[in-house]
Amino acid sequence: MAFAGSGLDFDALPFLVPSLYQAFWYRVARERFAGILTRAERIPFDAQARLVFFSDLHRGNAGRADAFVRNRSLFLGALEYYWERGYTYIEVGDGDELWKNPSFEQVRRAHGAVFDALHRFHEADRLFLLGGNHDGIPSEGRDGLPVHEGLLLRSRETEQEILVVHGHQADFKNDRLQPALQWFARHIWRHLQDHGLRNTLPEVEDLPAARRIVRGVAHLAFANQRAIENRLKALARAMGRVIICGHTHRFAFAGQGDAPYFNTGSGIQPGYITGLEITQGQIALIRWKETSVGGEGQREVLAAPQPLALYAPQAIA
Repeated sequence: MAFAGSGLDFDALPFLVPSLYQAFWYRVARERFAGILTRAERIPFDAQARLVFFSDLHRGNAGRADAFVRNRSLFLGALEYYWERGYTYIEVGDGDELWKNPSFEQVRRAHGAVFDALHRFHEADRLFLLGGNHDGIPSEGRDGLPVHEGLLLRSRETEQEILVVHGHQADFKNDRLQPALQWFARHIWRHLQDHGLRNTLPEVEDLPAARRIVRGVAHLAFANQRAIENRLKALARAMGRVIICGHTHRFAFAGQGDAPYFNTGSGIQPGYITGLEITQGQIALIRWKETSVGGEGQREVLAAPQPLALYAPQAIA
């Protein structure tokens, strides 16, 4: 069983030799992931561990181009829930939007309460931040908080391993064309959003009511996302490890026998944030949803907890 929630990559565009193209970029992505696996910090966990994963919050400067600001109260409420219950928070990249915003300090000022909460988790040794294509991996960290390229979670009981990485390393456009895309986002896209262009694409069920050009972009975007997801699934099988990613903005939850690929989704869809939880050796897909605009949120389980043992290498071979 797989779930999906909403993006743009060159993968769905027509190529003269698409199979060779896909094979080439799969090899490149596999090399990138092998390097990340070598460098990733090793984090042991056990059946008592409580872990929560969010990604792609894209915290901005609280202006019209800041897609996160609508969900800020919702996110802070979720963090408080996890703090009180002893969870470790893992942010799987693109927590901050540094393509459209030239300075991290703008983001810090706009979302001070969020960073205060992150520091509280950090001081309790319950925080890991990953870098994505929109926020990078600064050597000095961010706001005094360390930033990782990847994490390798390893079960003390079973020795099962989970690779946590943002996921843009499997995406040709965002991995290899970052300087050009960042220029476009900062100098053109941001200004269009400041003048009313929407921050997010419509959900699939909302497409019939969207304008024709929006429908066309959305269909292309969803096809591109699927191409990236297929590459990530192939990598998970080839590496014999569970992979937890963000980047595509499409939440995903592997069923029994599926490639062990999971995706947190994002925090920029108006009124809800999706993520993953690991507790008692099980993984679940969850959503925090507004009960009123700017008010408290409600936690919902989108995919019931499944034992991580279902995704052990011998179970997916």
